[in-house]
Amino acid sequence: MTIDRSRRPWTSATLAIPVLAMAAGCSGVTVSDDAAKADFHYRLARNYYNDHNIAMTQIELHECFKVDPGHAEGHHLKGFMLMGLADLDGAAAEFKEALKTKSDLYEARNNLGTVLIQQGRFSEAIATLKPLTEDQLYPTPAFAHGNLGWAYYQSGDLVSARKHLEMAVFLSPRFCVGYNNLSIVLKEQRNPRGAREALQKAIKACPKYAEAYYHMGVLLQEASEPGASDAFGKCAELAPETTVGKRCLARR
Repeated sequence: MTIDRSRRPWTSATLAIPVLAMAAGCSGVTVSDDAAKADFHYRLARNYYNDHNIAMTQIELHECFKVDPGHAEGHHLKGFMLMGLADLDGAAAEFKEALKTKSDLYEARNNLGTVLIQQGRFSEAIATLKPLTEDQLYPTPAFAHGNLGWAYYQSGDLVSARKHLEMAVFLSPRFCVGYNNLSIVLKEQRNPRGAREALQKAIKACPKYAEAYYHMGVLLQEASEPGASDAFGKCAELAPETTVGKRCLARR
């Protein structure tokens, strides 16, 4: 099986946006003017980012940091934006900056782990992600287990990779990327039956997930069983302009 080891790990689907309390009821205790101003610019930046307006996102983040250089959510947003711009070094620096101010900003830690995996810094990624899998307050542990499992796989530790990927899909039964990555690990462990079962679950959970069809096609082709051409065809149909789609078209 040809493995795309450069695939992006599971990032935060949405940015963690805190509720901004501007006043504390009858106590009369209010957030400082500077903190309120920084939060205001951060929220504007977040809204511009959601509208895909990168230029205005950068401007508002600049204003946010002028008031509060350590604004954790602002640095997380900037890191998330830089990930999309393929500036991995810059993204990693921003996520680390966010964690300096707010060590429990879970999504920043998870996203830092994904960047480190993309950079091939697997031991650092493991050290970054492992605490998330042990923190009972983290609301989406499946993401952390999925990324940690992929980091272990990339580092050559198939046993740990399988353990964490199995935990990821146990915690999130519709985690199609987790099932897909688990199938890769199982295949390398010479367990094609388990790999096929994982792919079947990936396809059931996400019928439009092209990569799962590619790996299913490879398994069927290597076993000289019918259905490989159909799997490759479905993959190419779902993602015709992508690397995996073109790979499926070539093997059909």
